[in-house]
Amino acid sequence: MPIEKKVQASTAAAAVSGLALWSLGHYVFKGTVPDVVASWVYVLVPAVITFGAGYLAKHTPRSAPVAPAAPPPAEPAGM
Repeated sequence: MPIEKKVQASTAAAAVSGLALWSLGHYVFKGTVPDVVASWVYVLVPAVITFGAGYLAKHTPRSAPVAPAAPPPAEPAGM
């Protein structure tokens, strides 16, 4: 079975969200990120990015489920 597009987008976003902490430390704090900020970033950034990616990704089309075939009618007794 193929993996749904929403799952792929959310997974990729969660993996890439670690770059946000690196960018914050490198460009904003010019060194190490304070522990309080890092802890909030580790909680909020992956959640927001993953939610956004999953929300914006298109649904994977699914085919309608096939109903099981009806059993053949029973023959009347005594024929």
